[in-house]
Amino acid sequence: MNILNDYRQLQIQHPNIRAIDAAAQLKITEAELIAAQVGEGVIKLEITHIEGILKGFKKLQHVMALTRNAQVVSEISGCYEKIYCSERNNIKTAIAINPGGIDLRLFVSKWHSAFAVNNNAKHSSVQFFDKHGIAVHKVFTTQQTNMAAFEQLVMAHKATEQSTQLSITEADIAVNEYRPLAEIDIQGFRQGWQNLQDVHHFPALLTEFGVSRTQGLEIAGKQWAQEIPANSLSEVLETVRDQHSELMIFVNNSSAVQIYSGALTNLKQVGDWYNVLDDGFNLHVQDKQFSRAFVVKKPTDNGETAVHSIEFFDCDGNTVMTLFGRRTEGKTQARDWIALCDKLRKLQIAA
Repeated sequence: MNILNDYRQLQIQHPNIRAIDAAAQLKITEAELIAAQVGEGVIKLEITHIEGILKGFKKLQHVMALTRNAQVVSEISGCYEKIYCSERNNIKTAIAINPGGIDLRLFVSKWHSAFAVNNNAKHSSVQFFDKHGIAVHKVFTTQQTNMAAFEQLVMAHKATEQSTQLSITEADIAVNEYRPLAEIDIQGFRQGWQNLQDVHHFPALLTEFGVSRTQGLEIAGKQWAQEIPANSLSEVLETVRDQHSELMIFVNNSSAVQIYSGALTNLKQVGDWYNVLDDGFNLHVQDKQFSRAFVVKKPTDNGETAVHSIEFFDCDGNTVMTLFGRRTEGKTQARDWIALCDKLRKLQIAA
């Protein structure tokens, strides 16, 4: 199989085809498709230089950061700054703390390959992939990008070996298994939930009681979690827009989380995609592929402050997007957001 030739033929038939869709048609991974173009507008980067690459994005000044999963694509434009990299127990992570801008949580130990892509007339990009060949994070240039700094970044981190070959490990389908209820200390789990003092401690609670996220939401009790229709997204976003409220939108895959904080203006359905098309923020969602959704409430160390969220899951029980009313640490969420969550929850209880 000559990947590059087959790709060129596909582009003739479908000039605007996305790389991820082209790879699917060619029955390869997106990373393999990009690697096949090394020397043809693509430069392989040294993945061991990941910290230098991430911190180097600051010099580009203005970029667009893209993080996606199979159902949701988040695109945030701004400055890639305040990057902090760390390593603990041989696990490398990075964070960019920029509420309202490019706000990221990156699990870079899972990143396997990186490429600079310069074969598009509109923009260049740096693209990162996991060991399964799945895109985990991309950074695109814009009309405001310092392109000289981009070229310097690429040359500084160019891999010695510019090979079109890429080793890929076949991905296992991550399905969240359910334990028999008789094996779970449900009362203990509910008490643990009630005793939460920080929303970030929730994953540890699930681990302690050996339950998946969706099973945990099912057994928490209606006070804390209530399933709502999986197709609730448009209603939620349109209500937030009409109330002129602000929210936080977390979009994640196995190796990255991208967070948008702010208001919404231009919401539009285009084909199978439900979209936010605002200056500085685009969101593209195939919400018909959502399998489940829950309204979730978690306590904090301030007894009067609870955090309300709406979580969306795919058919395998994996979180694909989470919505929060925008808040600062220790502060309550907006009353409109809490009221919206309560309304959705009570409608389902009444039904």
